[in-house]
Amino acid sequence: MKEVVRRSPLHEVLEAAGAVFEVSSGWLVATRLVPAADGAVPMLTIADESMHGKLLLEGECASDVISTALRVQPPTIGLSAPCKTGRVYSLRPDLFFIATSPTIESELVEQLRATAAGNKGPVTVTDVTDGRSQIRVTGSVCRQFLAKLCALDFEEVSFPDGSAQTSSLARTTQLILRSDQDDKLSFLVVGGRSLGAYIWEIMVQAGQEWGIIPTACGS
Repeated sequence: MKEVVRRSPLHEVLEAAGAVFEVSSGWLVATRLVPAADGAVPMLTIADESMHGKLLLEGECASDVISTALRVQPPTIGLSAPCKTGRVYSLRPDLFFIATSPTIESELVEQLRATAAGNKGPVTVTDVTDGRSQIRVTGSVCRQFLAKLCALDFEEVSFPDGSAQTSSLARTTQLILRSDQDDKLSFLVVGGRSLGAYIWEIMVQAGQEWGIIPTACGS
């Protein structure tokens, strides 16, 4: 049987921009985009991370499932906690978003559903990996850049690393996660698949004043 290769919601817009693709973890992933000038350190980069696993866990006993299956204390609303499969974000008392590495989401869904089946209250586990785009922006000017697109306060006190907030961004509803990498300020913007290309193009346009550079996933 021929392996099905999954495509990011941003595939077409990246292809039009001249991206080079390779198959990785069952996805067609952009591995080369617009290079930065030799020796230059960009102030702002943008990358497609839609291939990463994305799960929603909802229900009145969702926190119990998180505790049992992931063996972590459910985080306070708006914050997150690391777990062996990635990171779990608390969006409401009854709603959690779990970010994982590529390819492990199916196994994690089965584990969570098995745990949920043993709970007294109803809990729904949904794999939304294919139904969501995930865009990462990184750099010293991330706060100013994102403040240009939505009304959240991105300062450290209000939005520390590991935070999560749902907001209107470019007139669309997006989940915004603070997810620093290698001591670099970084945010993830997660939203509906059909809006992914639109959000990417809006963000690239908005980042021109800081010389935004598209980079490959994991760069």
